[in-house]
Parts: sequence; C-alpha cells; structure tokens
Amino acid sequence: MSGTLARTAAEYLQCSFRGVPFAVIGSGGSSGRKQAEHGYPGRAGVWVEDLGKKARRYRILGFVVGDLAYVQRDALVAVVERPGNGLLVHPSIGAIQAACTRFEWRERDGRLNVVDLEFEFVEQKNLLSTLIVTSLHAAVAVARIALSSASSSSYSSRTSSAFATGGSAIAAARSVATGWGEGAVSAIGSSEAMQSAASVLPGNNGRYASGAGAETDATATEDSVLAALSASRGAIEEDAEAIIGFTTAAGISLAVQALTEALREAIADPGVQISLLWPLASCSVDVISSSAPIGAALATAQTETAALCRRAALASIAQACSDWSPASSEDAEAMCSRVVALFEAEELIAADAQDDASWAALKALRVQVSQDLMKRAAKLPDIVTIQRNAPLPALTLAQQLYADGTRSDDLVNRADPVHPAFMPTEFEALSS
Repeated sequence: MSGTLARTAAEYLQCSFRGVPFAVIGSGGSSGRKQAEHGYPGRAGVWVEDLGKKARRYRILGFVVGDLAYVQRDALVAVVERPGNGLLVHPSIGAIQAACTRFEWRERDGRLNVVDLEFEFVEQKNLLSTLIVTSLHAAVAVARIALSSASSSSYSSRTSSAFATGGSAIAAARSVATGWGEGAVSAIGSSEAMQSAASVLPGNNGRYASGAGAETDATATEDSVLAALSASRGAIEEDAEAIIGFTTAAGISLAVQALTEALREAIADPGVQISLLWPLASCSVDVISSSAPIGAALATAQTETAALCRRAALASIAQACSDWSPASSEDAEAMCSRVVALFEAEELIAADAQDDASWAALKALRVQVSQDLMKRAAKLPDIVTIQRNAPLPALTLAQQLYADGTRSDDLVNRADPVHPAFMPTEFEALSS
C-alpha cells in the first residue's frame, strides 16, 4: 500500500464529498418503491398501496492514508457536520447531490496514518449533467492534497541538516512562520471577513453582503454568524500562536498548512477566501549571506519555511478557486490568469532550488485549477455594455434585459449607482 492518497489513486477507486477526496474499497446502495400494506378483516391477503419512489441510499467504505490522513479525516468531519446537502462524486455513478446521514471513522490497530471511513448518503438530486465540471473539482482537491504532502516532505528533508545544528535554526524557522501567521490573524479580523459572514444570511441584505458561491443558511441569524466568526477568529489566533512551540519540521509544516485551511473554512464566501489568502502567498525573508555553518543553517531554515508558507497558501487558494462561482466568462478568465501567474512564480522558485517534488506538485495543481476555471468560463455569459437615454430603476432594467426582476441586485453590484432607483445611463451587465 502506498504512503499517500496521490499514490493510491491508481490502485483504488476515488470518491469525494464536498471536495474532500478519499479512497474507496467498497460501495453499495438501495432503491425501490415505498409500499404500504393494508390488511382487512375477512379478506385473504393484503392490499399494497404504492406511495412513490424510495429515497436512493448509498453506503461507501473507504480510507485515507499518508502524512495528511488525519487532516483529511478532520476535513471530512467538518464537511459532514455542515448543514444541508453536499456534492458527492461517486466512483461509478458520478455526481450526486446528497445528504450524509451517517459517518464513522476508525484508526487501524497498530497502524499510523491510516483511517478507515464508513458513510451513508441519501440522494437529493442527480447532477450527472455536470459530471465534467465536478470531476475537475475533485481533481483540484486531489492535486491540492498532493501539493501539501510534497511540500511537507520536501520541507522536512531540506531542513533536516539545518535543524540539526541547534535551536537557533529552529527558532529562525519558527520566527518566519509566526510572522507569516500574523497575516492570517489580520485576515480573519478584517472587514472583508465580517462582510463574508453576512453572505450566508437568508434574504436580501444589500449589495455588500452578496457572495460568490457562499451557501445561504436558512437558520442563520446575525447573532449566530457573528458568534461563529468570533469563534473562528479565536481558533486561528490560537493556531498562529501555537507555531512558536513546535520544535520539529513536521510540526511546523502541519501547523502552517492547517492555518491556511482554517482561515479558508472560516470564510463563507469563496471570493473573499481568495482575497484574504492571496497576501499569504507572498511570504519573503531577508537572508544574510554567511560562509559560517550556523549562518548557512539559518538561511536554509528561513528560506525553506517561507517557501512552505507560500505553498500552503497556494493550496488553499486552489481549493477556494474550485468553490468560487464567477458571474461571467471574463471574471473566470481574469481569475485564471492571476492564479496561473501566481503559481508559475512559485514553480520558478522551486525549480531554481532544485525542489523537483514541489515543482511537479505545483505544476499539476496549476493545470487542474486552470482547466476548472476555463471549463466554467466557456459556459458563462459575457459582459456587454448597456446604454439608456435616461436613468431608470434597477428593477425596471432587470425586467427589460432579462425578464426577471430578481436580477436587479446583480445590475446594482456591477453599476454601483448612487441609488438603485437611478441607474447610470451606461453600465456593464451580463449578456444573458
């Protein structure tokens, strides 16, 4: 059995729920009709009343394995605890919108980094028509896990000699990671994070509370979303402060990668996730060149830790892009160009450092993200310029352009008028 999920991909069927992948060793299901049997006095037999189709149920046995097995387990725990339905990519049936009714996990006796999984799902809606897009979504998740694993392994091997020189090199690495982690703390406390929290509230909450892919929670209230945001802020602050206590490369690597994922999961709107994670992908250090062994060790520890931090942010950005819902083909193409440029810059750094494993993982993830975004761009409407002789209300324009007054919010977001009742005479809008 291979040591990582990426290596087992060729040996086992793959499945994912809400973008979190795992290997499958067996699956089954049940379906049929709902029947009510009625018995009557003095009559032989029963009368069977048909009540319609039964819900289609699926049972899946799987596992996660490798250095990130426990991270994947925790990610699955988080997604199955989220309310509502989620996207299940079944290995033989395809894309299904399903609710997870049971989830159990077990660590194998005497084995590390292997977690067995057992799921039960109830199908809510068949999404076979979007199989290509959702397959790309799952491929991004698998490539992200592979990058995290490659980065962690590379960091441990490339800093082993530096950390062996003593505590000063370890302290230098922790200093870089701690300084970078302060950026995550600032991000979760920003106004963008608070604005994103409002995007899950039901109803029309204004132009500044609309998300780019955030799922609305019908049970959410202002108090509940603010309480959840405060709890996430406290957890991220604790995670950032805990970095200073790690003394091994594996511990620092795990803490750094968990921090970016904690920040991403704390933000409801994928568009805001990308915006807040973007600065974390630009970690740099000023290294003082020295011919002394301790000076070289310090430089290695600082440089490799900065690279680890950037790649952790890139992995989370890739997952956020997969969840992001662009409004137009231009938005998707622009995001694709920005993300590709960001990944290519890091690929060049990895190549110059002769870090082949990280370079290959970065390239594979870049390809998957760009394919995902461009595939969606091909199906989205273009942006066109609308001209009118006089200012009109947004509701009127939405009815004229789309025969749908509910699309007035999108027009307001794009035109940014002083008041929605007086839209500018020239503005950009979606072509359909």
